[in-house]
Amino acid sequence: MNKLTLAGGRSIPCMGYGCYNAFGEELTRAVEAALEAGYTYIDSAEMYNNEDAVGAALAHASSRREELFVLSKAWPTSFDDLEKACTGSLKNLKTEYLDAYLLHWPGTKEDRRLAAYEQMLKLVDRGLVYSPGVSNFSIEQLEKIKEEFGAYPAIHEIECHPSYQQREMIQWCEAHDIRIISYEPINRTADLSLPAVVAIAEKYSRTPAQIILRWHIQHNQLPIPKSSHAERIRENIALFDFELAPEDMAAIDALETGIRSGKDPLHFPENC
Repeated sequence: MNKLTLAGGRSIPCMGYGCYNAFGEELTRAVEAALEAGYTYIDSAEMYNNEDAVGAALAHASSRREELFVLSKAWPTSFDDLEKACTGSLKNLKTEYLDAYLLHWPGTKEDRRLAAYEQMLKLVDRGLVYSPGVSNFSIEQLEKIKEEFGAYPAIHEIECHPSYQQREMIQWCEAHDIRIISYEPINRTADLSLPAVVAIAEKYSRTPAQIILRWHIQHNQLPIPKSSHAERIRENIALFDFELAPEDMAAIDALETGIRSGKDPLHFPENC
């Protein structure tokens, strides 16, 4: 799989396997299937309440640890003691370090957010985390991190799909060497049935999901699709033997509605 460079010099696979909303043996089998299919980037989070199941799969992975990219995220309720949250994720994931660790949502309290990011940088200094990042932040919140700590996060994970493309945010992040990870990359399946996507899928003899995921990759965004079905997991990663023509990229670009599917990061979660 192709890799992209992060600020600081490390690299990240250009797509990953998302672990949201699956649990127990079902998730362990799915992560095992993803690893067997060729995924090397696994995207997890404290809030998912399933990192023990992810860790069960990682513990038996045939790949060496240094060949994998394991990412976790800390929920705002853990901001006061980020070390505790991080060590909890490390224990559940059965790994001695995280390739990336993100503040999952900015929360509504700037002082707690900035204190948490300061703790994040200490985890980097100790070698528990390699690349610091954030998720769902605004440009103003990213600017504040640079103002306080002298550098931007290496990663910003955001909702991004054909219906909600966040072009201003992505262009700004690209200009400041912040790598974009796209969660909900197919808009909770809603974008799979868009006529333009279906027509392009027929043109290339591919699934609509493959078309959208390839669109992300050609925009240098890292999608993290999630599925519990081994066949679909294999399909989702079969993206590197074709390329969308400029006119097809443009057709998908034109699907922007400006409507997000998830929560508004400025107000969620409340009182955190």
